[in-house]
Amino acid sequence: MDINHISMNDLFNPFSSAIQTDALFDRASFYYESCASTNDLAQTYLLHAAEGTVFIADYQYKGRGQRGSKWTSESGKNLIFSFIIYPQWLTIYRVFALNVITSLAIYDALVDHLPKGMAIKWPNDLYYLDKKLGGILIETNIGNGHKIKAAVIGIGLNVNQLYFESGNFTSLAIHKGNSFDRALLLTHIMDAFGSYYAHLQNGMNNLLWEKYVNRLYRKTGFHIFATRNGWVERCILSVNKAGELVVAGRDGTQYCYKPKEIAFI
Repeated sequence: MDINHISMNDLFNPFSSAIQTDALFDRASFYYESCASTNDLAQTYLLHAAEGTVFIADYQYKGRGQRGSKWTSESGKNLIFSFIIYPQWLTIYRVFALNVITSLAIYDALVDHLPKGMAIKWPNDLYYLDKKLGGILIETNIGNGHKIKAAVIGIGLNVNQLYFESGNFTSLAIHKGNSFDRALLLTHIMDAFGSYYAHLQNGMNNLLWEKYVNRLYRKTGFHIFATRNGWVERCILSVNKAGELVVAGRDGTQYCYKPKEIAFI
């Protein structure tokens, strides 16, 4: 398929207003009624599409989350998209920085609508009042010298869906009582990401990490977590540059956990 092909005419494209040129990216958007996965679509055009190119779908029938989990969404209700970046100045050892700026971009786009209760749940989710509002999947292509040759960033955000099979999920519409313009949300997220991406490229790591940590889910107080050694009581201190969650026990002893080594209860 040619990169210039859009699967539906713009007249019927609910995201046509989001097709634009960004100050940071030469950004184009490609809309599909249905696809297996927007991340898979983006991978098809990796290294050929311009940085910032966005692939959007109303429905994906093989959507996936981090570490093999599935992402399901009602057709035409939510925001499902992936975009391509080429952060060749970033090493694989700093890859979690992409998660940081993506989370901050989504948070910024949503917090005006949900000013109390919004949080970033380490390592890759957006939460509102203890329920999942959205998720992030980042896949990288590594070049020479452990540099990130390219990355695909996938985002799934529950926007207008009102019913979920699991009680652990929620949406903007559930809490606000009205539907939202998904194209406008997409534009706000991409604009915010562009700003944070420039900050990261300009070496503003400490500022970005501080903002990220301050917005973490369950950042205050002690909470129960599940680990390989059983349930433990910990307070969240930070997330280190390797992307590990840094916690402490009641006695002050600190521990670092990789994703899948600790779970929120």
